[in-house]
Amino acid sequence: MKGLFWNRREARLRAGWRVVLFVVASGVVSTALAGPGRRVLGRLLPVVYANVVEVVVLVLLIGVFLWMAARWLDRRPIVDYGFHLSRAWWLDLGFGLALGVVLMAGVYALALAIGWVKVTGTVVSPPGQPFIAAILADVVVVVGIAGWEQMVFRGYLIKNLAEGLYSKIIGARWATVIAILIPSVLFGLAHVSNANATMLSTVNTIIFGVVFGAAYALTGELALPIGLHIAWDFVQGFGLGRSGGAPGLGAFLVVVEGDSAARLWTGWPFTVEGGLLGTGALVVGLLLIAAWVRLRRGSVRLDPSLVQPPIQTPASPRL
Repeated sequence: MKGLFWNRREARLRAGWRVVLFVVASGVVSTALAGPGRRVLGRLLPVVYANVVEVVVLVLLIGVFLWMAARWLDRRPIVDYGFHLSRAWWLDLGFGLALGVVLMAGVYALALAIGWVKVTGTVVSPPGQPFIAAILADVVVVVGIAGWEQMVFRGYLIKNLAEGLYSKIIGARWATVIAILIPSVLFGLAHVSNANATMLSTVNTIIFGVVFGAAYALTGELALPIGLHIAWDFVQGFGLGRSGGAPGLGAFLVVVEGDSAARLWTGWPFTVEGGLLGTGALVVGLLLIAAWVRLRRGSVRLDPSLVQPPIQTPASPRL
């Protein structure tokens, strides 16, 4: 019975149980902050600043959980989740940022040209709040959300699932592919409760999870998916604000309004992920990520480090 939970050769819990513990701990914290925590902060601060406090606390707690998991569950250096901060890491981060801007700008440029969206305002800030302070708060929120989601759904889950699934029956390639798909489905389901979510938005969010996972698996680092996530969310959320009716949420460089008749394409009033333009952008993004990896690394292949256990362990873990 003990063998179901404990890998004696590696002297640690099996991968499946490590994943369950980390996901449950992260879920409890994020739910508590999004529920009671958000209500308390909302009574003390304007929404835009309450969001900053909530996200900063969440990132700090997730970071502590990741450190604890690395030390006592996985028994590996925390940098092995995708934080080897080399020159290549920062270049990947820069490419991810640029890619997110290009993809989102392309979607909006096409929608504007066709007439599916229109600009209704510029440089909008929350009532009584200075624009610069509010937009900087938005940056912190976006960076924090991108960071914690990539640490949880990519860095921890993919790494441990790939290790756990890798065996003589399931080779390194399929172990990594399955490890990408499982968190992608969870990522999509985690956004089902978002306002105006649809079946297409859920499917696209799952696809987005695959794009993030591929960026991680092809590089072995979190830089590219974090950069892409930051730019995509910021440009869409605050650069080209889709929340013009709720300026208290943050500051917007440009506010746009969508044509509800074109919802299938634009996703309006949901985010771009709710429409077919979003689907196309994700496919293009995946192709450009593959091209970048080939340019920088000479070939497009899954990073073998994802299925490798910590150096001090003699064999791969199994679920």
